Formats: sequence, C-alpha cells, structure tokens
Amino acid sequence: MTASERLCAYLRSEATASPPPGEVVASAREEGVFLVLANRLRLLEFADELRAAAVVDTLRARELRRVLDSLSVAGVRPVLMKGAALAYTHYARPELRPRIDVDLMIPADAREAVARTLAALGYRRPLEIDGDVAIGQFHFVQRDRHGYDHALDVHWRVSNVRAFADVVTYDELAGDAGRLPALGPHALAPSAVHALLIACVHRIAHHNDTPNLLWLYDVHLIARAFTQEERDAFAALAVSRRMRAVCVRTLTLAHDAFGGIDREWIAALSPADDPGEPSAAFVGGGLRQVDILKSDLAATAWTSRLRLLREHLVPSASYMRQRFPRWPVVLLPVAYVCRIVAGAPRWLRR
Repeated sequence: MTASERLCAYLRSEATASPPPGEVVASAREEGVFLVLANRLRLLEFADELRAAAVVDTLRARELRRVLDSLSVAGVRPVLMKGAALAYTHYARPELRPRIDVDLMIPADAREAVARTLAALGYRRPLEIDGDVAIGQFHFVQRDRHGYDHALDVHWRVSNVRAFADVVTYDELAGDAGRLPALGPHALAPSAVHALLIACVHRIAHHNDTPNLLWLYDVHLIARAFTQEERDAFAALAVSRRMRAVCVRTLTLAHDAFGGIDREWIAALSPADDPGEPSAAFVGGGLRQVDILKSDLAATAWTSRLRLLREHLVPSASYMRQRFPRWPVVLLPVAYVCRIVAGAPRWLRR
C-alpha cells in the first residue's frame, strides 16, 4: 500500500487512529490535506500548526470581509468559488481547507468597477495579458500590515479554457447562491450542485486531471452530502453542459479515494450515448498547450478565432512595455517575435 493509499485510509476512518507514520504525514502535506488529518487525529504534536492555521484564517476572513464590503458599495456582489467557499460550507472549520488565493465570480461588465475598487484598497495587478476571448479572469495581490499576502483571482468566466469557460455563468451562480454569514452580509457561495460541477471541472480544465487529494476531498465532501434532489439536479446539469465524462472521472477518483458516493449514480452519469463531448478530450490529462489552443479554437465562434490567436500571440503594447521595460518602443516588434520564439517550447511540452 502506498503512502497516499494509507493516507486515504486514515481520512476515511471516523475513529481516532494511531499516530500515522512519517511518510503518511509527508504525503498529507504534499497533497494539501494535512490540516484535515491533524484535526481528525487530534494529536498534541499537531496542535501548534492547527492554531497557526486558525490565526491565518482569521486574517484572511477579515480582509475578505473588507473586500466584499467595498465591492458591495461599488454595486458588485461576487460569488465565492472553490476553496474559499467550500471552507465555510463543507469543512468542519474554514482553516482546515488550505488555499493560496480567493476565487471570486463577477459579472463581465463589472470588471472596471472591481479593478478600481481593489486598487483603492491597496491591491495591485501582477503582469498578465488582457483579453475578452482568451482570458476570463484577472488577479490582484496585496500584503497586509502583518506581512500576510492576500491574493484574489477574479473571474467573469469559470475557466480560461474555452471548452469549460461557460459551464456556469455568474447569473446562474448568483441566482442560486447561499449566504455565508461568517464573512459578512455580502458573502455568497454557490449552491452545492454548482459547487460540485465547478470542483469537477477545475481539476481537469486547469490541472491536467491531476489526482490531487485535496481537490478529490472537496468533491467527496460535496457529493456525499447530496440529497436525491441534488443528485438529480446535478445529473441534469452535467448532461445539459456536456460535462458527464469530466464529472464521472472526478467522482470516480473521489469515491475510490474516500468512499461515500453512490456508485450507481456515478454510473448513470456515464456519457455512453454522447461520445462527442468536447470536454472529454481533457480526461486523462497529457494535453499540450498547443492541443488546448486547438480545443479553444474549436470551441470559439469563427468570428472570434482570429481575436483569440491575437490575444495569445500579440498582447497589448502596454503589457509588452512592462514585460520588456529596457527595450525602446521602436523595438517592440522584435520583442513580440522574441516572446513568441521563447514561448514555443512551452506550447509543445507535455
């Protein structure tokens, strides 16, 4: 039995187990579920780390309330996604769900208002390309007076990958969202059905179908708590968005790792009668960036395909001036060529 398999056995057990061997603890840290394991076992040797996580989460929650309050004044009410929401809806305590950033979903027409509001709060944008077709999110970072870095990943589409970009919209999320009182009066989280769809999509669209245990544990927590009505609603949503292969893959891995999900329900989601789901090409991973670009082009209306290529290959002049600050403006065409040539190996690498 591998360290990962032994770790899953510890996390499946409801009873307090004996102290885990070092390789299991190391695996838990690598996979992002160490705090869940530490909380489950309640061993004195892990107490300091649990307390430290609680302190960090207090700082994170305080800052997030400040952001949400300010965005509300600006007329924007984001929906929290992924770990930032699941920490409060499905984990015993929010600090048990580690996260590097906070994912927010906003209306596409609120981008300028959000950028202005976050800039006024002291956030800055890292250097990244812009776009309306190739890009569906932008990022903001800030270091607070305690030295803690806060990172926001602000989406107007769920994914930059076109096959998954519109799997669920802001209006759909907001229309069925629930409140998160712990984060103030303006905090919203997706419904469990939408949260599960996003969790299934995220690990495949953005992480090459990597079987990371933290993401699978998220899926396990959401799916095992489903009512029959929620299972039916999720199945209908997966069918309508042509995401059944993606969902079956993720649910199967989550059940194999942690149990607790109805296997007959998973089997009923199988896309046997729709082998042509575009998203199914991402199951199993192994796609190169150029393969993803081909998929993006196929999923984009022909009238926008040239724009998609241009946003990837020829970003704005302001981006290029920041990317190559020592180059005179007259040499920007050369800078574009250098950028394309330097980036080519990454597009072909598996």
